[in-house]
Amino acid sequence: MTNLDGRRALVTGGGTGIGFGCAQRLLAAGAHVTIAGRREDVLQDALKRLDASADRAALVVCDVTDENQVERAIEVAADGRNLDVLVANAGSGFPGAIMQLGSEAWDYVLRLNVIGTALCIKHAGLIMRGHGGGSIVTISSTSATKVQPWLTAYVTSKAAVDMLTRSAAIELAPHNIRVNGVQPGYIATEIVSLVTPGRLDRTYHRATPLSRPGTPQDIGNVVTFLAGDEAAWITGQVFGADGGLNIPVMPSMAPIAETVYGPDVVAEFAIPDLTALNDAQ
Repeated sequence: MTNLDGRRALVTGGGTGIGFGCAQRLLAAGAHVTIAGRREDVLQDALKRLDASADRAALVVCDVTDENQVERAIEVAADGRNLDVLVANAGSGFPGAIMQLGSEAWDYVLRLNVIGTALCIKHAGLIMRGHGGGSIVTISSTSATKVQPWLTAYVTSKAAVDMLTRSAAIELAPHNIRVNGVQPGYIATEIVSLVTPGRLDRTYHRATPLSRPGTPQDIGNVVTFLAGDEAAWITGQVFGADGGLNIPVMPSMAPIAETVYGPDVVAEFAIPDLTALNDAQ
């Protein structure tokens, strides 16, 4: 298990969902974790739910689109020492077609998801370079690599986050700062349970080879690994954590296999119908 004893971490958007799951796993690995978000009441509730021993959890109110607030949040998390781990998780999106969205919608999504992430990387890097390095993990999405109708602004922003991650990895490598990204698939979070219709939920279930939604803790496990020494030679990589959702698939050859081997053999191996996966995506 990754050991982060004595290290300090900041998780933006850490009060709910994936961010909260990341905070839980980092805390379990021994890190001191500061969660950041725009709503203090949400952060306070999250802090109560975190199993924090020896006062290893804290909060800071921060809007990542405000550079002054980002700088302050990182200073609070570092507490006069180094910030060893940044999880740039804060982000959002909403449905909209490209011929429907106006400049305000684009500005909101890109400013939060891309510029907010860039500001966090900037100020984390400025502290880390003076303390021997650190690890930065961005949270993207499988939507960064696949077109998803009605989420044009969101998928565009997440593709930008992936390129930002790779670019930052090159720039910060001389300072021993590693920058990697995680692309979550369909994750069972509070917001998903509120806004996702049952049909879409079933579609994702059918499209995910492991046949279940991910949990925030699933993503937290990957983030914690990337934060630790076991990942010391990994940088500039973007990892899918999606239950297989992003595997490129072709139509199933089951009809041919049935002709050659018979339907009983095909049924015995129960290989998922990849055509159905394509249809679902």
